Amino acid sequence: MATLRTQIEEEHLTCSICYNVFKSPKALPCLHTFCEHCIREYVVSRGFETSGEFPCPICQAKVPIPAGGIEQFPNNHMVKSLSDTVDKTRPVPKPRRSLQPKEQEARGAEPPVSEPPPPYTPFSGIPPLQGGAYPVPANYSWTDRPGPPHPLPPQSDPPPYSPPQSVLSHSGQYPAPYSTTAPAPDVRLQEMTLSDQHPTPYRGAALYPTIPPNTPDTSSTACSFGMLLKFGKKGASVIDFNKPLGLAVSDSCDFVITDTGESKIFVFDYKGQPKKAFHCDCRIKDVAVNSKNEIMVVVNKPAAAFRCYDMNGRCLGEHGKSITHEEANGIAVMFNGGAVITGKQNHSVYIMTDQYKLSSKFGRKGDGDGYFQSPAFVATDAKGNIVVSDDRNCCVQVFNSQGRCKLRFGGPGSRPGQLLHPQGVATDAEDNIIVADSGNHRVEMFSSKGVYLRTIVSGTDQLGEGVHPVNVALTPKGNIAVLLRGKYFAEVRLYSPLTSSTHGSISRFCFVCGGGKE
Repeated sequence: MATLRTQIEEEHLTCSICYNVFKSPKALPCLHTFCEHCIREYVVSRGFETSGEFPCPICQAKVPIPAGGIEQFPNNHMVKSLSDTVDKTRPVPKPRRSLQPKEQEARGAEPPVSEPPPPYTPFSGIPPLQGGAYPVPANYSWTDRPGPPHPLPPQSDPPPYSPPQSVLSHSGQYPAPYSTTAPAPDVRLQEMTLSDQHPTPYRGAALYPTIPPNTPDTSSTACSFGMLLKFGKKGASVIDFNKPLGLAVSDSCDFVITDTGESKIFVFDYKGQPKKAFHCDCRIKDVAVNSKNEIMVVVNKPAAAFRCYDMNGRCLGEHGKSITHEEANGIAVMFNGGAVITGKQNHSVYIMTDQYKLSSKFGRKGDGDGYFQSPAFVATDAKGNIVVSDDRNCCVQVFNSQGRCKLRFGGPGSRPGQLLHPQGVATDAEDNIIVADSGNHRVEMFSSKGVYLRTIVSGTDQLGEGVHPVNVALTPKGNIAVLLRGKYFAEVRLYSPLTSSTHGSISRFCFVCGGGKE
């Protein structure tokens, strides 16, 4: 009975716009049925009200809008009656048995009341939370290896930051050998602002593994060819990473990183110096930054699929309620101002309008063109094409803005051009596709036609146990940011786009953002 009920709901009682069971079903003249609020949002978000008619979302037949509005479409009483019948056949859950001991139930005694837990205290060395902000240790060093936190040293005003002379010569060229010294963080920043609406306690140093003794430190030399900048580390500080996942770069070259381990969002400036860090009250995944300089973060909660924040951590709104049944993971900004989101549960990709309403979806489970096993991350190019990485199919697929598959490249393997569990994807100004080839511990670049061009970074496992690229992003001037993560390692590194781990050279680019005179 349960199987039949599920089949009826999926085939006859599911709205084609929101993919949920019908609510107030309205029948169009072409006999297709939709939720009243879904068809209203479909009409309003596309501006069809001014024309007086709209195409049916399924058959594209022209449908005139009634004089009284969408609510004047007739109710589909057959669908409503069938939905009510299915609801009546749902099994009623059994009442939960009392957790009290049988002796107490017999006597009618009240269960013992436990003492409330003591108030939360951050880890040793950091004073309690005051005013929604944690102080940042002065003279904080990104090069410290993760481990037990240290007490706060005395705070003092440092000298102003200046780029190391060993990194950039007066001629604008990088000397050989290239120095991998990362610029010192701006220690004048003394606090990281947390969300005032939903502050989440920091869970402390106990969650972070301690690096085994006698572990060789290769982070200063491995994968350093062509590197312009590195910042961040795994550790127990409030500005350290736990399990970073999302990576995006704004038009002003601010780096935005999401941390799924702590449901935290970090903002760093173009020098890799920390600016903000704030918590979310739910699980978070990938991140993107739109043209309004708003942070778009994938969230897993019943009321929304993603949120928008400003750069100060103020929540601007929640969107994507129609796809909350999905396990959203990756997000990217569409060329028209909308958004595209990958979903791992239904193996699909969802396109949102510029009003963040569901426009269409494509993809299903499989291993052919247009099919997914685990759509991981997504990116868009200047032509409006949608680039999706598939973790389990070990490939990348490119679709047009309507969701039609244009090409597929990769395939399981470790040879140049092959992929193994690809994760983050990004596109540059020439629509070249950069892929975080996680399983092969490298970052590869392909042309817009899927032709292998070069390997940007290779051998990331030399940085530490299990270190692999998780995500990639492009700066406004075309440099490639790579988010690396391992058991005892987490870091963001910036590489020149002309770098090749096996051949090639670094052209003349300005420090970090690639600007300046040639």
